[in-house]
Amino acid sequence: MIPKVDIRQSENWAEYLHSLNWNSHKTSSGVNIEYIKSFLGGIVKIQRPALFDKKDLAEIETFCKGIKPLFIKIEPYVGQNVGVLEEFGYIRSDIPMVPPSTIYIDLTRSEEELWTNISHGAKYSVKWAQKESITLRFYQNPLKEKLELYFQMVQETGRRKHFYTQPYKDMLSKVKIWGKECHMVLAYDKEGNLLSGKFFLCYGDTVLYSSGGTTKRGLGSKGGYEPMWKSILYFKGLGYKVMDLEGKDDERFPSVTGNWGGFSYFKESFGGEVVEFPYPYIKYISPILKFMGKFGKLPL
Repeated sequence: MIPKVDIRQSENWAEYLHSLNWNSHKTSSGVNIEYIKSFLGGIVKIQRPALFDKKDLAEIETFCKGIKPLFIKIEPYVGQNVGVLEEFGYIRSDIPMVPPSTIYIDLTRSEEELWTNISHGAKYSVKWAQKESITLRFYQNPLKEKLELYFQMVQETGRRKHFYTQPYKDMLSKVKIWGKECHMVLAYDKEGNLLSGKFFLCYGDTVLYSSGGTTKRGLGSKGGYEPMWKSILYFKGLGYKVMDLEGKDDERFPSVTGNWGGFSYFKESFGGEVVEFPYPYIKYISPILKFMGKFGKLPL
């Protein structure tokens, strides 16, 4: 089951990007154009728009002329006819700005079906966590105190696994913007020590698994699997239809996703449908970029 709309085309996402100094424009057909201006020129990104045609693309380009961008980058949604982009002079890019593949879990399935679809190893880990008497606590629109605790854990995980951690102010902005559509789950051992946590954003009938983290103490437990399984049931109970696990490794983009194997294995263990999005497409507007592009693809 693929969501009708991606979170990056939602009003909340546009507001979130505005907090990062991006501007947003919505076309007559509802496509969100995100852009930012600099002394060198503007940058335009359009991520996961609903399926569009030549008329929509012409409107996008008409608007972008007023921004005088260096380039326009579009990352299409599933099912998009990329031939439309190629007719307008866009070329394929090998540098995705958002995860190029993901896994969707169909929450309309019964609890029994969902449990059947997860791997033997994940089932073992969930049952082991239950034997360890792990306590889970869900927080809707989490308070600052809990968010700070979660952020410290995510930072610790990022340093340990060598991946980028978004600044605390960005996470705080998401909580303020999504409000009751923002959820967090924290896992504790029987002594009350924090083991792991996960952060979710909801939009329409879909819930996005935005981030997760594990403490050093949690590494020796199965504290990551139980929160994920119970989160699936939690959001199913709230009436959401799809869980988007937000990214997995993709052999098409080894330079970007080559070190995603660890968390991809974790996500894949919960079943779901693997979806590959079309390649990103880019159009150079700047004369300098156009000239440089004649000698090969630019790292954009």
